[in-house]
Amino acid sequence: MARLQSRAYKLQLSEDGIELFLRCHCRLCHLVGDMLPYGTTLFIAVDLLQSCDEQDLASEMSDPALDGLGGRKVRHVGTSPILSDLIDGIFRTLAHCGPEHPVPQVWKLFLAALAHMQVIEDRKIVQTFRAMPRKTGRPPHRSNR
Repeated sequence: MARLQSRAYKLQLSEDGIELFLRCHCRLCHLVGDMLPYGTTLFIAVDLLQSCDEQDLASEMSDPALDGLGGRKVRHVGTSPILSDLIDGIFRTLAHCGPEHPVPQVWKLFLAALAHMQVIEDRKIVQTFRAMPRKTGRPPHRSNR
C-alpha cells in the first residue's frame, strides 16, 4: 500500500502560540527565499527538536513558558506523515529521561519545537530544510538559496 502524501497535525495555540508559529514560519521563508507551506515549518521545528540530546530535550519539554503558548485556538497543519516518526523518536528519547519528565501531549511537543526553533542558528535551520526531501522522500524544494 502506498504511503500517504500528507497528513494533518493538530496544534492547540494561544494568541502567543500563533505569534510564535508565524515568526518561525516567516523566518524560515526568509532564510530559504521562498514561500513555503505551514507544514514545512512544523516539520523543520520538530526535526530540529528531535536532534537535541536527551537532557536538552527534557529541558525544552519542561519549559514553563510552553503553558502560555497553548490554548483553545485549534489549527490543523498538513505535512509529511514522516513527522509521526520524528514525534515517536522524541517520545522514545523522553521515556529514557525518567518519570520526572513525563511524555507530553503532541500539541505541547509542537510548541516546544517551535520555541526551540526560534533560538536556533540560521545555518542549522537551512541545513535541516535542505535535508527534508531526503527524510520525507519528496522531491527537493525549488528554491536554490
